[in-house]
Amino acid sequence: MTSVSLDIFRKDTQGNPIWVGTTQDMDDARDHLNRLALALPGEYFVFDQRTRQVVASVDRFDGDRRR
Repeated sequence: MTSVSLDIFRKDTQGNPIWVGTTQDMDDARDHLNRLALALPGEYFVFDQRTRQVVASVDRFDGDRRR
């Protein structure tokens, strides 16, 4: 069994993270980020619980995909 270790967040207008969901792998996380950003533009990121680092992000306002 694979444990969930990737959390997906959206930043609010003040830059505070709002939890959106979890996923089990980076491919799913990237797909989820892109779907979210298309549906509701904004800044989203994936936080890896194991490493305690942001491992992917997308900012729909300028189309810049980082990491």
